[in-house]
Amino acid sequence: MSHKILIIGCGNIGAGYDFESDYVQTHAKAFFLHQAFQITFFDLDTELAQRVAGRYRSEFLTDIDQVNFSDFDCVSICTPTTTHARFLTRAFESEVPLVICEKPVASEVDDLIGLIETYHRSNTKVIVNYMRRFLPCFAELRKYISQVQKDESLTNVSVRYQRGFVNNAGHALDLVQYLLSDEIKLTDITTFNRVFDAFPNDPTMSLQAIWNKANINVTGLANVKFSCFEIDLFFEYHRIQIKEAGNTIEVLKAEKGGEYFKPLLVEKNKSRHNCLENYMKPVAQLAADILNGEHKEDNFEEAAYLNIRMLNYIKP
Repeated sequence: MSHKILIIGCGNIGAGYDFESDYVQTHAKAFFLHQAFQITFFDLDTELAQRVAGRYRSEFLTDIDQVNFSDFDCVSICTPTTTHARFLTRAFESEVPLVICEKPVASEVDDLIGLIETYHRSNTKVIVNYMRRFLPCFAELRKYISQVQKDESLTNVSVRYQRGFVNNAGHALDLVQYLLSDEIKLTDITTFNRVFDAFPNDPTMSLQAIWNKANINVTGLANVKFSCFEIDLFFEYHRIQIKEAGNTIEVLKAEKGGEYFKPLLVEKNKSRHNCLENYMKPVAQLAADILNGEHKEDNFEEAAYLNIRMLNYIKP
C-alpha cells in the first residue's frame, strides 16, 4: 500500500543531515527508502526543495498556503518550532490521518492548550519525533527497567545536555518518562545558570527537583560547541548510563547485601552499542504501521503536556 506524504521543511532533520552520507538520519531519506510512501516536498527555499526532490525522485511545491492537506495521508513537519502550531492546526482541521512533528511541539503554552483541544476534536494521530523512544535498543531497555522496578526504587536521575532546556533537556526527560512508564511532574524545583546561548527564548539552564521521591539533577552545559546528551538512572543496585547521545547504553549492577560500597559490574548482555544507527528508519516504519492500522497509539498528548511543563520550568 502506498501512502502520500508531504514533508514540510528540507533543512537538517528534513533532508540535510544525511544528504551526503549513507546514514538514514532525515525524514526525506527514511521515507524514500521505506518505499511505501510517495513524497512531496516543500521548503521556503524553493531551490533547496527542488534539489531535495530531485535527489529523491519526488515532486515539490512552491506555495504551502495553496496546498490541500487532505490530499495527503501523512504530513511531516520539519520546520522551526514557532511554525508547528499553524501546520498542526491545518492538519487537524483537514483530518490528515497522521502527522509527524519535530520536537518540541510548540513554543507557547497557549498554543499547546489549543492544539490539545483541536487534537481531541480530530481523528488525526501525531508522532512527535522524540526519536529515541522509537528505537529497538530503548524498547528493550524499557522492558528491563520494568523488571528492575519490581525490586528496586529509582533514587536519582542525572541529565547532562546542551543547546536549550525545552529543545534538548526536553528530549532527555521524554526519554526518562518513556523508560520508566511514568509522567514526569517535578516538585521542589530550583533552577539556575540560565544562559541564552542557542535560542532567544529557550535558555540552557540547570535544574534540581524531586520526582516520586527521586532526586532529579539536570545540568545545562552552556556555550559547549560539541554535542552532549547523557542520562544516568540510579536505582538501589543498578546504574543505567545512556551515553554518546544515546548511541551507547551501559547497564551496571551491584550485588545485594551489606550496606554500601558494593562494586558495580557491567551487565554485558544488557548493554547496547550503535543504538542510533539509521535512527529515522523506525520512525518511517511506525508511520507505515499506524497508517496500515497495525499500531494504534501516538505520543502527542504526552509530548504536549511535557512541553507545557518544560515551558513553565523556564519561567524566571
